[in-house]
Amino acid sequence: ISTADEGQNMDDEDTFKILISTDIHLGYLEKDAIRGSDSFHTLKEILECAKENQVDLILLGGDLFHENKPSRRCLHSCITMLREYCMGDSPVTFNILSDQTINFNTTQSVCVPWTC
Repeated sequence: ISTADEGQNMDDEDTFKILISTDIHLGYLEKDAIRGSDSFHTLKEILECAKENQVDLILLGGDLFHENKPSRRCLHSCITMLREYCMGDSPVTFNILSDQTINFNTTQSVCVPWTC
């Protein structure tokens, strides 16, 4: 995470910090004795970086999993890391200002998880 202006304060309460990562491919070569944990270490590094820099949002573009049906070990490892690094007591410090009944008009419920 960097800023073009070194004098700019990145901890300003009006700054919304986003960490962008793509194509993690969790589970790639997971049965390989040498490289089997590489993708899991990568996700952990990304989550640690996000926590260390107190980002507000992690945007994962591309493929999170390498296989369209990840192994149980792969899913469990992913969920465990997401729970460890993304769930907690930190307050949600932003508001969604758009009308969610318009944005999510095809859902059964107008109540989306972050507004309920």
